[in-house]
Amino acid sequence: MFEANPTIRRLSNESITGDTLTFNGVIHRTGALLLATGITFALTWRGLESGELPVGAGLVGTIVGLVLALVIIFTRATNPLLIGSYAVAQGLALGTISYFANQKFPGIAFQAVTGTGACFSIVLWLYSMKVLRATPVFVKVITAAMLGIMALYLVDLVAGLFGTELGLIRGSSGMAIGISAVIVVVASLCFVIDFAAIEESIEQGADAKQGWHFAFSLLVGLIWLYISILRLLMNLRGRD
Repeated sequence: MFEANPTIRRLSNESITGDTLTFNGVIHRTGALLLATGITFALTWRGLESGELPVGAGLVGTIVGLVLALVIIFTRATNPLLIGSYAVAQGLALGTISYFANQKFPGIAFQAVTGTGACFSIVLWLYSMKVLRATPVFVKVITAAMLGIMALYLVDLVAGLFGTELGLIRGSSGMAIGISAVIVVVASLCFVIDFAAIEESIEQGADAKQGWHFAFSLLVGLIWLYISILRLLMNLRGRD
């Protein structure tokens, strides 16, 4: 059922070589990755502000982060050094993006961080209350929505390369704001699949080392959610 999320697929099939997976183990590993991302984010922001860090550092972080993510996903890696490097690379990329977004719209980065935390907490609470469950229908709907969003990103990217501004996810039009809002909702609901996969793996007695991969999956989701909220806020602020 969890094949919809490539970052967590087939993890429960790994052989157990040590301690078993626990919720606390996943939480601690996720916290460590968020700390690495947050510290790099802050250092990047400070470096750009002081002029000590070149603007191109953000592009480097983006490319390195993408490569590491693909390696981690396709090899189903659980190496904390590899996954930690991904967290650092993303901190570099997000710090750059957020710094320039905040230059244009003061305070927007803090609003995006707050919104990300709020969305994640709400979905986690609704899942714990069994209001949201990863049923087969739910997974299929979210999968279809994710594929649609990926196709939208691709179309927008290709159009941009040819100098055409479609205004589907950028700009301050009603359509762009509406689509951005839908993306935020889908990005938030994707955590339900993560939570269910973690819960199922714990029940099956999965190896504790898989906690790093689940932490990676949660970090990927949080980064996507943060960028989606940041874009939505930029769309809304652009109308002022």
